[in-house]
Amino acid sequence: MIVKTHKVTENDYKEAVESYMGFCIFCQDFTRDSTEPDAESYDCPECEKNSVMGAENALICGFIEFTNE
Repeated sequence: MIVKTHKVTENDYKEAVESYMGFCIFCQDFTRDSTEPDAESYDCPECEKNSVMGAENALICGFIEFTNE
């Protein structure tokens, strides 16, 4: 699986962090509630794979990148 970097605004990222949203590296979107910041391999309710990580972890690992758009 080739994973691209998903671009988000800083505001969208901050909302995801405050809401404890998890980022699915397969779906390339915030798909899961109640996800700890350092989570890895949580289940995704959309694609049903264990591919969700915490928003902060996704940023640190390079799966999320900020954009000005």
